[in-house]
Amino acid sequence: MTFWISVLEASVRLGVPLLLVALGELIAERSGVINIGLEGMMSAGAYIGFVVMAASGDAQAAMSAAALAGLTVAGIMAGMAILGRVNQILTGFALFVMVPAATAFLYLQNMSSLVVTPALPVLAIPGLDQIPLFGRVLFAQNEFYYIAIALCVVVWILFNRTLLGLQITACGHNPEVATAKGVSVVWVRTGATLTCGALAGFGGAALTVGALGQFNPGVTGGLGFIAIAAVILGRWKVQGVLIAAAAIGFTDAFRLRISSQVDFPVQLLAMLPWIVVLLMLIAGAGFADVPRALGRNFSSIAASDA
Repeated sequence: MTFWISVLEASVRLGVPLLLVALGELIAERSGVINIGLEGMMSAGAYIGFVVMAASGDAQAAMSAAALAGLTVAGIMAGMAILGRVNQILTGFALFVMVPAATAFLYLQNMSSLVVTPALPVLAIPGLDQIPLFGRVLFAQNEFYYIAIALCVVVWILFNRTLLGLQITACGHNPEVATAKGVSVVWVRTGATLTCGALAGFGGAALTVGALGQFNPGVTGGLGFIAIAAVILGRWKVQGVLIAAAAIGFTDAFRLRISSQVDFPVQLLAMLPWIVVLLMLIAGAGFADVPRALGRNFSSIAASDA
C-alpha cells in the first residue's frame, strides 16, 4: 500500500506541470495554432522561475516571472507564425531548438550562484487530507496543484459557457465563418498563443520550483511534446486533457518507482509512458474532433477557398 501511495503522490507532482502546459496547448489548438515551440516556452519559464526563486525566495514572484518568460517566447511565435504568416511547424521547431539551448547556456554560466531551493510548503485541506489512500494525494499538495485544478475549471467554463470560447473554437474550425461574424481570427489566435506561452512558462516553474527545487539543462525532458500528445489524447476537451495528463503522470511515476523495485533495464522502462500514449491514441482514433484549420495560416486557407 505504501508503494502505491508513493506512486500516486509522485504522479500528481509529475502530472501538474504537464497539465498546465497541456491546458495552454489546448487553447492554442482550439484556435487553430499548433505550438511545437512548447518545449522552448516551458524551458524559459523553468529557468527564469528558478532563477527568481533562488534569488528572492518568493514563490509568487517566481511564478509571475516564469509566466512572463513563456509569454515572451510565445510573442516570437505569434509575431512570426500568425502576424508574419510563417509556417507554424517550422517556427515552433526553431523555438524548440533555440530556447532550451539558450537556457542551458545561461545556466552553465551562472550555476555556481544557483543553489537548490527549498520545497514549497504543502497546503493540506483539513479533514479531506485524512481520507484513506487519496487524501494525501488529492488534498495535500503545493499551490501549483490547486492552481492547475482551478485553471481546468476556468478553461472548461471558457469553452462551454462563454462567447470568447465559441469564437476561439470557430477560429480553429472555420475561420472564414468567424471572420464573416466579425471575429478577428488573427488577434484571437495571437491571444490564444500568448496565453499558451504563459501557461507553458508557468508549467515550467511548476517543474523546477514546485516539484524539483532545481534546474538543469534538459529538465523539461520532452514534456512539451507530451503535452501536445495529451491534447490529442484528450480529444481537444478539458476533461480529456485532465485524464490524459493524469494517466501519463501515473505511468511516469510508476516507471520511476518500479525501477528501484525490480531488476529491469531503466532504458526500456523509459518507454512506458509513450507506450501508454500510443495505446490511447489507437483507442481514441475514431473519436477525435480535430480543429479543421489546425496548423494552417488563415491567409492560406482563404486563398485556397477562393
